[in-house]
Amino acid sequence: MRFVISLFSALVVAGSAVAPATGVDRAKEEAENRKFMHDYAKCVVKSDGKVASEAIVSNASIVTIFERFPTLVYINCLGRVGGDITKRFGGDIRYALADALVNVDFATNNELDFTNRLPLAHLLAPSQSELDAALANTKSKRKHLELKERFDNQVRMAWLSRYGECIVRRDPVKARLWLLTPPDVPEETSRINELRPTFAACLGEGTLKFNRATMRGTVAVNYYRLAMATPQPVAGKSQ
Repeated sequence: MRFVISLFSALVVAGSAVAPATGVDRAKEEAENRKFMHDYAKCVVKSDGKVASEAIVSNASIVTIFERFPTLVYINCLGRVGGDITKRFGGDIRYALADALVNVDFATNNELDFTNRLPLAHLLAPSQSELDAALANTKSKRKHLELKERFDNQVRMAWLSRYGECIVRRDPVKARLWLLTPPDVPEETSRINELRPTFAACLGEGTLKFNRATMRGTVAVNYYRLAMATPQPVAGKSQ
C-alpha cells in the first residue's frame, strides 16, 4: 500500500501527468479548468444524457469515450462554455460527465445503501511484466520514460478507481451531498471535511495528497455506477 500511495504525490488526470505549476497561476488555472469541465458536462448531459450514462455505466476509458461516443465531444457545448478542446480538456471527461449525471438523475433520489450492489468492475492496470516486455522492445531513453510514466499513471488511476468505490460504499449519503454541491464554494470544503474519516478508513496506512477535482471525480463515477447497478437480493430481506 505504501508504494501505491507514494505514486500519488502528484495526481494525474486525463491519462497524463498534471503540468508543474506554482502559486496563484496554478490555482487560477485549475479553478478555470474545473469550471469549464463542470459547465461543459452539464451541457453535454442536457443534450445527450442517455449516451453519457451509457459511457459511464459501461466503465468506458477516456480513449474509448472519444472513439465510441464521439457525440459526447460537442462542438456546440464547447462554444457555449468558451472552450478550446486542445487546451481545455485537461481534466478527466468521465469525472465531469458522472458528476453532471448524478446532479440530474439523483438530485432527489437519495441512495442510502449500496450493500445490495455487486462489486464494480474497474479498468485494469498493466502488470510489471507487461511493462518490462514493452521496455525490452525499445532502446530509446525517451520511449522508456514515456512507457514508465504511462505505466505509473495507469496504476494510479486503477487504484484511485477502487478507492472511489470504497468511499461511496462506506458513505453514499455524504458522497452524494458532496456531488450535489457546486465546485469551489465554501460548502464544498465542508462536504470534504465530513468525508475525511471515510477517506482515511479506505486508505488505510500512509498519507495521500489529492486535488479535490480528481477525488470528486472518482467519487462521482463510482456513485453513479453503483446507483445505476441492479440491486441484488439480500439475505433476510423480503423482495
